[in-house]
Amino acid sequence: MTRFQYVSAGVFLVLFMVFSSIGCGEREKGDEDLVVGNWTQYRNRAYILLVISPKGTWDSSVRIADATSKIVKSKGAAKGTWHMEEGQLLFTVMTSDIQEIWEQNDTSFFEIVELGEQIMLLKEENGRVSEWKKRRSQKSGDAVTEAAVVISMKPLAVNLNKNRSNTQDRYLCLNMNLVLKELMPDQQIPALHPKAREAAVLFLSSLVYEDVKDFDQVKFQKSKLVDVLNPYMEGFIKDIEIEHVIISTTMEKVEEFIIEHTMSPKKEGEEEGGEKKAEEKSPGEKA
Repeated sequence: MTRFQYVSAGVFLVLFMVFSSIGCGEREKGDEDLVVGNWTQYRNRAYILLVISPKGTWDSSVRIADATSKIVKSKGAAKGTWHMEEGQLLFTVMTSDIQEIWEQNDTSFFEIVELGEQIMLLKEENGRVSEWKKRRSQKSGDAVTEAAVVISMKPLAVNLNKNRSNTQDRYLCLNMNLVLKELMPDQQIPALHPKAREAAVLFLSSLVYEDVKDFDQVKFQKSKLVDVLNPYMEGFIKDIEIEHVIISTTMEKVEEFIIEHTMSPKKEGEEEGGEKKAEEKSPGEKA
């Protein structure tokens, strides 16, 4: 092979790689790709949620807020199948308890007026054009039943109150998460007030050992803690998940608890708590 042939072969190889990379670039999204996702429409003081799956199915629900726009009530749900043909989006309703929006066993035809990454305009059979806005993707595959919003709190350790001065010191250590009420589509997750943690410490440190000595007692105090913290979260707290709780008589175990749940998150499949020493009480692994 001559030098010229080597150079020509090299140039050809470079050009081949360039054009190959262009040809293998990201495929432009078509209408069927754009329509897939979680959509919301505001109509008559209610939000209609529509989840269009790439598998050819869809789910829809209606959410209504109260006067404060904080409490969300579900009005009903529907589901079915969908497909596209000749610039139209067709929804077949399989089950529905919101007949005024999705009539059961009916097929609705919508003309696609506009379809983009964030907005979808559909012309209904009566000529009305409805606007749908795309929401961010959900963690769960079923976005109609959306994953609860959870706010993690740093582990807490407090010295329990004592009925008598000669009672042995006991420390309550727990790792918990705040589970929020369902948010409306245009609502933002409220920020955790800086004094919320302080309020939790004051409440927990007012408890005595008998208040948290077993699972049922911890569960009862948890519901009271929700009431204590809700003023600092605009009333959005629905529940509190306690992932791990122990009662210890030594500061060494308290320090171990704080380090374990601050620096070393529990690995998937690893059991909570594990083997405990005699002085350590565990009223419940999860409440």
